[in-house]
Amino acid sequence: MIWFRAALVALLLFELVLLAIRLPLTPSKVELLCFSGLLILVIAAGFVPDSTAALGLASLLILWTLGMYARYLNAERRAWVWHGGVGVALSIFLFVRLIDVAETLPFYLLYAFLFVVLALYPLVLFWGICGANPHPLLYLYLTSVAMQLAALLYDYLSYGSGLPVLRLRVFSGLLYAGICGLLLSQEAYLQGRGWQGLHIRLGEQQRRLREAHTRLIQTENTVMLQDRLIITGILTAGAAHEFKNTLSLIQTSAAYAARAEQEVAARQALKLITQQARAGQKAVTELLDQLLKRGREEAGRVDLKTDLDLLLRMMRSGCRREGIQLGIDIPDTMGVTFRRGELEQVLVNLVRNAMDSVRSQAGGSERKVMIRARPVEGQGMIEVIDSGAGVPPELQNRIFELAVSGTQSTGLGLFLAKALVERNNGTLACIPTDRGACFRLLLPAG
Repeated sequence: MIWFRAALVALLLFELVLLAIRLPLTPSKVELLCFSGLLILVIAAGFVPDSTAALGLASLLILWTLGMYARYLNAERRAWVWHGGVGVALSIFLFVRLIDVAETLPFYLLYAFLFVVLALYPLVLFWGICGANPHPLLYLYLTSVAMQLAALLYDYLSYGSGLPVLRLRVFSGLLYAGICGLLLSQEAYLQGRGWQGLHIRLGEQQRRLREAHTRLIQTENTVMLQDRLIITGILTAGAAHEFKNTLSLIQTSAAYAARAEQEVAARQALKLITQQARAGQKAVTELLDQLLKRGREEAGRVDLKTDLDLLLRMMRSGCRREGIQLGIDIPDTMGVTFRRGELEQVLVNLVRNAMDSVRSQAGGSERKVMIRARPVEGQGMIEVIDSGAGVPPELQNRIFELAVSGTQSTGLGLFLAKALVERNNGTLACIPTDRGACFRLLLPAG
């Protein structure tokens, strides 16, 4: 036994030297104090005299320190509960010794019951730490703690109960000291990489989540920018087509004026040239205004009939080139509250998807897309309806998810459209139909 106790003293001195070296680098002096105090008490228990009084007090003191240590590691705030529990057990222990019935079997059983109940508190807290940070060394530490408590209880009960006196606290203390040495040397404990590694890992995970969220927002902004560039290209192509028609009329009128022999006919041709030039200038000016304002405006009233006139004409022109009939049914005075550029983006996405669906349909003579708007219960309802193949049943509930598409597209259009609609306090839904597809927007009335 003397050699085991000598080993205990040697380990204690070695670990106290490590703790002294680590003291200036320790961010939490409270944690170091709890760890050091528990280590000293566990090793000192191996030198406690073989008496129930000394061993009972030492066991309660070790249990109290262990609970304080576990509380600190888990940031548990209810310290008074733990102090009260240990205080009640200590009061009962002292009272029973005062009335001289401490050496009876009922008291041994009562002490064992109180000790086990109190020991569950720190063991459960340590188990929670191990569950959140499953490192083998932490499980070894928990095992050594449980063995030390069991050894203290056995040694206490062995004095006067007829059990063999084995002094298990010496051997369990040696195991505890050895594992603490491993914790100090390998895990650089008390410098933020031991038990505190749990909190550091959680902080690292939170940092990574924040970075991932930032990257997601950046990616979403990039995709939205790309989508706006696509829409800009569509508008530009449509404007170029319309302007090309205007230039053709101007060229035809100019050629007619050059050949006209009568002055009246020449003046009429020049007047027509002037009107077409103004129309072309207006179309280009409106396009440039929309490109400059896109993404910068605040939500406001958008008159569907007049504010979206250029966009609707461009979409109608694009549909006509594809051999698709675009029908527009919008009341003259209907308006919604929305960011104009984002509403245009949503409508272009929906109409573009509808055109793709109509093009992909095999057979059938009807090639039609319809934009219909109605005021409904204080809101503005806009529907984009097509005569295409429709949305597959298996995609009905997932059509607005990222990268989900019923065609060979990227699946970003509907995802971004829904995000933009919800950003403007509206809703976008896919309405089941017997034929084709219907996408319905419900927007705040303007």
